[in-house]
Amino acid sequence: MNKQTTLLLLQILLFAGIPLLPSCSEGDLSIGDDFVDTETYTAITDTFSLNLSTFRMDSVETSGTGIALCGYSEIHETKSTSYFNIELTSDNINKGEKYDSLCLVLQHSGYYLGDTTQLFGVSVHLLQEEITANDAGTLCADNFFHYAKGPVGQVTYYPEPNTTEEKELLIRIDDSFGQMLLDTLQSNTTLTAVDFEGILHGLALVPDSTISNAVLGFEAEEGSINLRLYTHKVDLEKTELTHDFPLAETTLQFNNIVSISDKEALRSLTSYKQKVPESQLNQSALLQGGTGFFARIDLPGLPSMKALKQQGQIVKATLQVGVKAESHQTQTPPTTLYLLEADKINQLSSYIVNSSGNTVTGTLSKSTSLYEESYTYTFDITYFLNALINEEVTTEGTGIVLALPEEDLQSSVDRVKFKGYTDPSAETRLNVFYYNYDKE
Repeated sequence: MNKQTTLLLLQILLFAGIPLLPSCSEGDLSIGDDFVDTETYTAITDTFSLNLSTFRMDSVETSGTGIALCGYSEIHETKSTSYFNIELTSDNINKGEKYDSLCLVLQHSGYYLGDTTQLFGVSVHLLQEEITANDAGTLCADNFFHYAKGPVGQVTYYPEPNTTEEKELLIRIDDSFGQMLLDTLQSNTTLTAVDFEGILHGLALVPDSTISNAVLGFEAEEGSINLRLYTHKVDLEKTELTHDFPLAETTLQFNNIVSISDKEALRSLTSYKQKVPESQLNQSALLQGGTGFFARIDLPGLPSMKALKQQGQIVKATLQVGVKAESHQTQTPPTTLYLLEADKINQLSSYIVNSSGNTVTGTLSKSTSLYEESYTYTFDITYFLNALINEEVTTEGTGIVLALPEEDLQSSVDRVKFKGYTDPSAETRLNVFYYNYDKE
C-alpha cells in the first residue's frame, strides 16, 4: 500500500468515526504546518482504562417545574410524592346552592417511568402545615411536609398517560370535607385567601406502594390542577354548577423524590463528596433525575496520555459508555446526555465543550441481538482531553460526570444504569486515536 493510499484510508476511518484496532502504519501527513514538522508518523489507536463511580448531590431543586410526579416503582427504586397549594375560587357561591360532590382534577402530562400496564393507585391527603420555601425561594426533592395519615380521596386505575382520551383524571374527595368546605364558604362571604389557606394548607398526592410500579407525571402549570366543587340550585328548574379552586403559587408545587434502593452502598451516600465505585454496584454506575444520583468517570491513564504531548498529537478521543439493561425495562434510555467537569470532591465546574465551544452531547445508538437490545452513548471528547494534556499542571482529581439535561434532572426520575469499565461486555471504554511522530 503506497503512502497516499494509507493517508486516504486513515482520513476516511478517522472522520467516519469507525473504531480502529490497535495498529501502526507510516505515511505522509499534511493537516497543517503546526500539526507536524516531519514527514514520517505512526498512527495508533489505543484503549485507556476508566474508573466509574456513583455519587449523590445533597439536594435537587424540584419546585416550579410544571410537573407533579407521583408514583412508586420498586424496579426503578423510586418513590415520588407531590405537594401543592390550592387557592380560593374567584366564583361567587350562592347560599342557596346544594352540595353534590368535590373532586381533584388532574391532567396527565404524558410522562411516565415504569410499567403502566399494571394497576396504579394514588391517594389525596390534607397537609397539616403550610408549604414554605427555603431562603432561595425554592423547594428540593428531599423536602417534605406532614400530611394527615388518612386520605380524603383515592383512586385505582390502569393509566394511559399518552392518550388524549384518558388525559383527565378525577379523584373523588370525601363528602364530609366537601360539605364542610361549601358550608364555610356560604357562611363567610368575606373569606380571604389567607383565611382559606388556614382551612386548606395544601394537598399531597401519595402513591399506593402496594400495587403501583410506575411514576406518573401530571401537569402543574397555572390552571392545570383544580379542586372542583359540584353544586346545584333549584329555582324554576334545577341548575348544576361547578366552582374551581385552582393550583396556587406554582413555585411552591414540588416533588419529594426518594430512592428506595436496598443497596447499602447507595444508602450510605450522605454527602456529595462520597462516591461508590462500580465494583460495589455490580460493575455499574447510576444516573437518575430527582434522586440526585450522578455517574462519574475518572481517567487513570491521564499521566501516560500527557507523555504523548512530547511525541505526537491526539486527533480523536471517543468516550463510549454502555447502558446496563434493567429487569422489566420498558423504555429506551434518554436521547440526550451531557458531560460535566468535576473536581476530586464532585464539585461541578462547567459543561464539557468541543473546539467550537458547543456543549458535547452523547449519541445514543442501539444494537439488536437475537435475545435483547443494547444501548451505548458515544461522546467526542477530543478537545477536552487535549486541553487536559496541554495543561502545565493538571488539576488533581479532574473527572467527567454524566448528566441529564437540567430540566430532566429537576422534573423527571429518568434513570440510566451504565456498564462499568470492568463489565464483561467491554462496551464502556475510551478510544484514543493519535499520531506519534518519528524523530530522527
